Amino acid sequence: MLTARFRVIAAPGSILALVLWVVWALAAPASADATAFWGYWQADGSKWAFAQTGPASTHPKDGTVEGWRFAKSSGESGTPPRDAPDFAKICGSTPKQAGAKRVAVVIDYGEAADAPAGATPPAAKTSCASVPQNATGSDVLAKVARPQSDKSGLVCAIDAFGTCAAAAPSSSSSPSATAAPAKKKSAGSTAVSIIIGVLLVLAAGGSMMAVRRRAKL
Repeated sequence: MLTARFRVIAAPGSILALVLWVVWALAAPASADATAFWGYWQADGSKWAFAQTGPASTHPKDGTVEGWRFAKSSGESGTPPRDAPDFAKICGSTPKQAGAKRVAVVIDYGEAADAPAGATPPAAKTSCASVPQNATGSDVLAKVARPQSDKSGLVCAIDAFGTCAAAAPSSSSSPSATAAPAKKKSAGSTAVSIIIGVLLVLAAGGSMMAVRRRAKL
């Protein structure tokens, strides 16, 4: 009798453990975007090297190649663009102007597996930026794309693609009149709610069984 009683009383605790495990397992994918970021790269010969300084404090020289790649990474250096840096190929047809410098830019939006939920990465693109001699890496990027930065100043989206992507406001309306996007409930959060509800009902049932069994003993 004692053994049977112990097993019934232990059931609610086991169910609670199962609830916590399910919550963790289903919530884990929601943090996947946190490891994806726009990496800033610079050409080192025919290969890419992760930039040692941010684009706002970098002044690329004429004839250099800058790269951007959106990818998930467990390290701090990220993943380089898939296209090799090739200034002649990208800027060869762009004439040099007085007082300006030419900087080739490669923007790789990454793979579908790395894209934020619901987003499809555009095809990679290359551009030749003709900018003032004192232009920074940020200026170069803004010349050929539409970057967005987070509160810390890090580039978190390019051309409305990234972890902080936001659609450009319509030219026919003022920013203050732009409605905030409605928050969508993810399938993961819905599944968590349903499963938690079911398991809590089971836990409550197990507790009632334990009480009844103790009353009979």
